Amino acid sequence: MNNGTSRGRAPHNRIVRFLRMGGVMGRTFLGYKAISLAEKVRGEEWAEARRERHHRSSAERLYRTAVDLQGVMIKTGQFMSARSDILPDAYVDVLSQLQDRVPPEPFSVIRHVVERELGKPLDAVFSSFDEQPIAAASLAQVHRATLHDGREAAVKVQYPGIAKIVDIDLANLTFFISVLNRLDGSIDYRFVADELRTNIPKELDFINEGRNAERIAADTSDTPSVAVPDIYWEYTTRTVLVMEFMDGIKITDREALASAGIDTSDVARVLMESYAQQILRNRFFHADPHPGNLLVRPGPQIVFLDFGQAKELSVEFSRQFGILINAVFSSDDETMGNAFRGIGFRTKADEEEGYVALGNAYTGDILRSAADTGYIDIDTITESYDEIVAVLKANPLVELPPEIMMVGRVFGLLSGISKHLDARTNMPEIFRPYLDNGHGEPLDEP
Repeated sequence: MNNGTSRGRAPHNRIVRFLRMGGVMGRTFLGYKAISLAEKVRGEEWAEARRERHHRSSAERLYRTAVDLQGVMIKTGQFMSARSDILPDAYVDVLSQLQDRVPPEPFSVIRHVVERELGKPLDAVFSSFDEQPIAAASLAQVHRATLHDGREAAVKVQYPGIAKIVDIDLANLTFFISVLNRLDGSIDYRFVADELRTNIPKELDFINEGRNAERIAADTSDTPSVAVPDIYWEYTTRTVLVMEFMDGIKITDREALASAGIDTSDVARVLMESYAQQILRNRFFHADPHPGNLLVRPGPQIVFLDFGQAKELSVEFSRQFGILINAVFSSDDETMGNAFRGIGFRTKADEEEGYVALGNAYTGDILRSAADTGYIDIDTITESYDEIVAVLKANPLVELPPEIMMVGRVFGLLSGISKHLDARTNMPEIFRPYLDNGHGEPLDEP
């Protein structure tokens, strides 16, 4: 889909963006609805063939809209492209181009931004600077360069005007969520908008991103299976980030991994282990592990890139979340329900039975289904959704922990990557070293 042309100018008018976003979502939804209705008359074989065509056409329409609108639409497509565990192949194939192959800005624009931010001509800082980007995504593009002292660098340059586009998209998203709240009173979805409005603007501050990278590098310094690029602070500003260049194989490139003799199950295991450590021990995690941000080296070693989205967890949330995972894998409903309340969920009828039911519907059934594989299948997602709707109809949620959105997003992306790699990881075994028994005592070794 990306033919190498430069990106066009995205519309900055809020109404235009609202209509384009709403239009593509509405057309996709109504298309599936129409096929389901016609299936009763024309049969299952006809409907399946039409769905396959609608998958492809909808994915291509979403890709074009994301490229035209840029901003948050591209981030949405990136997330969808990593969910090969629950989305049709057409969406994954088409939208995966949004991970790192979005049409870039012309080099003349990039040169101007870098020189303005660094206050020097490009050749005063770099002995070489590749005009063609090695990656272009939602908020910025990355160029390979060499500093005068010989260090190889990756230079991340923010798109001019992208902050305004993100602000408009977040305002539109807040409106969509307010409408959803009126249509569905079982959950107050405002926490989603609040969390996005808090975290996405942080991605526009590359100073913050550099600090996130350094913190994760320090937290994983004793973990040889994880690598994080160094930040070159003397050349970094809020909109230009200069860091160590690190190469590797894209984590979803199964053919290249096989050619390098790297076992995909080992890759999935190392990735899952890293997140168990980040979430449950370090309480600070890389919150955007889509395939464009993860490289693999022999070992295997995971190279983490793009630290714009990172999340710090409280001691209590991390502890209760660990108790929750252990209770799910050991089928301890009482402890699971208590931990579900402990991490910040509140239902209208604040009773133990309600938290057990909600915990099983929301995480228990899903995690148990993925215990031996590391990924979730679409049938489990569908059953879980139906169960959640029934539970919330009887006992609505009145409060959700804001951290759960980003933690849940990470687990969703990990599931999608594991499914794409066709890997099998034993989640209880991986998480065991980071869990306790609910009383502050480490679990016994298996």
